Amino acid sequence: MNKILAKIKNKPLSFQIWLITGAVLTIALLLYSLSLPFILRSIIISEKHDRLEETQAFIIEEGHFDDLNQGEAPEGFSFPKNESNNDGPPIKFSRVPRHFIINQDGEITDNDNLNIAEKIKEDIFRSENPASRSELKIDSNEVIYYVFQELDAAGEEKYIVSYLRSRYSDSLFSEFFIRLIISLLVFLFLAWLISIFVARYLTKSLQVIKMQVKKIANREWDQPLEIDRKDEIGELANTIEWLRQQLVERDEKQQEFIQQISHEIKTPIMVLRSYVQSMQDGIYPRGDLQGSLEAMEAESYKMEKRVKTLIDISKMDYLSRQNLKLEAVNIDKLLEKKLEKLSWRRRDVSWSLISDNMKLKADKEKLEVIVENIIDNQFKYAAEKIKISSKKIKKEGKPIIQLRFWNDGIEIDSSELKKIFDKFKKGDDGEYGLGLAISKVLVELHGGEIWAANEDGGAAFYINFCEEL
Repeated sequence: MNKILAKIKNKPLSFQIWLITGAVLTIALLLYSLSLPFILRSIIISEKHDRLEETQAFIIEEGHFDDLNQGEAPEGFSFPKNESNNDGPPIKFSRVPRHFIINQDGEITDNDNLNIAEKIKEDIFRSENPASRSELKIDSNEVIYYVFQELDAAGEEKYIVSYLRSRYSDSLFSEFFIRLIISLLVFLFLAWLISIFVARYLTKSLQVIKMQVKKIANREWDQPLEIDRKDEIGELANTIEWLRQQLVERDEKQQEFIQQISHEIKTPIMVLRSYVQSMQDGIYPRGDLQGSLEAMEAESYKMEKRVKTLIDISKMDYLSRQNLKLEAVNIDKLLEKKLEKLSWRRRDVSWSLISDNMKLKADKEKLEVIVENIIDNQFKYAAEKIKISSKKIKKEGKPIIQLRFWNDGIEIDSSELKKIFDKFKKGDDGEYGLGLAISKVLVELHGGEIWAANEDGGAAFYINFCEEL
């Protein structure tokens, strides 16, 4: 079975849809065709008994006991002879209800077919707990359906019996079953044809999506993916279109970044070369040797910063693919350690830490990078104060450890709140501050989230970590 399923999974989706639809319809129709004749037969038999009981109730209510079977055929009409039906009316009149009475001595009165009546009487008396409605099989082609009830006849025990003769019932149901199967086969064939068109309709959009994904893989992402659907296929198309837009935006930013950083590296190199050539010719661009060397050192420092930026971007991509080495880390001690380490940068800034002495299951080395980058950013932009806190909260019923970093510096422009963690984001000082971008990568690697907000007249950064990874 597993081998068959594996082979089916390797087939085109349109074939799978066609095959599954056909299999489901076949099973459903087969069960329906097998059960329907029995259900229909039960309904017909129940209807026969209902008709007999209604007729019998009418006879009792109107008191027509003198001639129970009168009026069954038109007056003056004589049934034609039929060799296969010498006792009782012909087959074509067998669906007419017949009645008879069984008195307290077991004698049958008012019946034109004593042979059938005797068999019914024996069947009633033979049963230990006779039902008020039953059936009696005479032979392979005839069944008698009958109902009976006791009559209140002034102390005399009597029964009135009503019955119907049903001939050729098996052939009727056989014919019905054959016609049902034929109609179901026609329906199944039409359903399979429809399923082919449905499969092609569904897979047409998937083919378009497949071609678009191939183009994206080849960096041909200028053409948008447009599929006018609101179902799961439409959602998939919208997701791929969102991915395309993100790749286009990232590619544009990356190209812009490479051009800018290349220019910024090229400029100090040209300056250094010109200084070296001038000094080889005995000319000092800054008046003397010391001044020229200091200028060259400044240019090399600029070039070093640009190269470090490139290294940090490569490092960020590397870190995003690393596995975590999880261990229990005391987050409060880590925060305090980094605050004391970085506070030398701004002796004029005071800081406070409010925590509950909590431990977080994380990669200690990467968590240190996250905390250090965020705290470094706080000291860079704070005016006089930095407040850091850690606490446990509930989010969607799950325990979360939340870190909050706040400083009283200038608020972040609302349009920049979501872009501030972009690795190609250039700061107001013209530098590419990759610390926040690296922190975002590492937080998401831990399954957490990070965001910025303007609060209490300053800027705040929030980090949420799942308590258990």
